[in-house]
Amino acid sequence: MTTQILENTSSDGAHRPPAVVRAYRAFRHWRKARPFPSGLLILLSGIEIWAAPYSSIGVMIHEGIAGFSAVFVGTLLIVFGLTVWFAPMYRMFAGIAAILLGLIALPTINIGGFVIGTLLALVGGGLAVAWTPRPGWTAPTWGERHRRAQQAPTEPLFAEGPSGDSTTETFEAAEAELTHRQDAEKEDGSAESQI
Repeated sequence: MTTQILENTSSDGAHRPPAVVRAYRAFRHWRKARPFPSGLLILLSGIEIWAAPYSSIGVMIHEGIAGFSAVFVGTLLIVFGLTVWFAPMYRMFAGIAAILLGLIALPTINIGGFVIGTLLALVGGGLAVAWTPRPGWTAPTWGERHRRAQQAPTEPLFAEGPSGDSTTETFEAAEAELTHRQDAEKEDGSAESQI
């Protein structure tokens, strides 16, 4: 039976993840601190509404107010989508404005970009208005992540115990500790109820 030991990376840079992995992790930290899906939907609605009058369908009429409205509303939706991403504290304003622009696009820009643009703006705006950051959570900065990685212990994350199955032993020890704590809490609760 072969046992693999997974070790933490040491801080001396002996094992550093590839640039793609580091970029994905940085993007993931950035994305968690903002309403990313709503910004994406608002951005896509702006692109769709902006491009709808210029589609190759021969029935489309993009002269006059519809052509100007498509460029104006589409550009504003793109700006509001980027605002939700890069300035999440203005998400309420950007979300409400995206909802209103999506509704304005319905009668003025070829049925709101074939209804798809309006629906994307409504859903994205609603998500932006409804999003709230996790309480007490802020995305760690690069320096904080770097310091944490340097202070990480270099001991193995998983090692085989004396009996050969450390996972079961660890689980049993954690379960025994939890049971002990629950019993202690019950005893404290019964003592307080008698007083």
